Amino acid sequence: MKLTATPAGLRRNAFTLLELLVCLAIIGIIAAMLLPAVTRAKNSAINTACLNQLRQLGIATRIYAEDNGGRLPSAELLPAQPFNPARPLPRICDVLASEVGQAGSTNSSAVFKCPADQLGYFSNDGSSYEWNVDMNGQHIDGTQSLGTDIMHSETWVGGTLTSQSGSTNTVVSNPVTTPLFLDYEAFHPRAAGPGKNVVFMDGHTGPLTAESLDPGL
Repeated sequence: MKLTATPAGLRRNAFTLLELLVCLAIIGIIAAMLLPAVTRAKNSAINTACLNQLRQLGIATRIYAEDNGGRLPSAELLPAQPFNPARPLPRICDVLASEVGQAGSTNSSAVFKCPADQLGYFSNDGSSYEWNVDMNGQHIDGTQSLGTDIMHSETWVGGTLTSQSGSTNTVVSNPVTTPLFLDYEAFHPRAAGPGKNVVFMDGHTGPLTAESLDPGL
């Protein structure tokens, strides 16, 4: 039997099992260190996309109001469960369809879908964003009429009985702190707060917090 000698300068290039396990362990440690940062970056990107969409909806709402005598839309809070099933209001996505470039289609525009909506609000109700029904039909400038207080004051003037009445009570909703749209649920994980985004009547967007609704807190 003939033996062939291995040249002294020729070295083995294959990994041993131990070396392979060490490499895998190092890769696992690096991945574990990077995963939280990757998750935070992904959540931040989704949150930014949501805020951009809310900003577009704020603009669309203002365009609608300008075309309708300064009045805001009227729509259901939750179209799948209308407040009055006998006389349901339209979906906000349908009311604003032309303002978001979706006129003539029965499908809701993608601008109404929050990227973090995993609960089916967009598919069931046409929007991941809750419309503030308290603003149904109100003025875009924030003024709301609460009706007229009639205070009769009868006096005799020149032998004629005359009556005078009071004036209309009006309150003003601060556009800076009055929401138009907000996430239905806490779609965006945060260390503190509800995890909801909102667009306000004046057009600015941000996370929903007690301070955003009342800066005096």
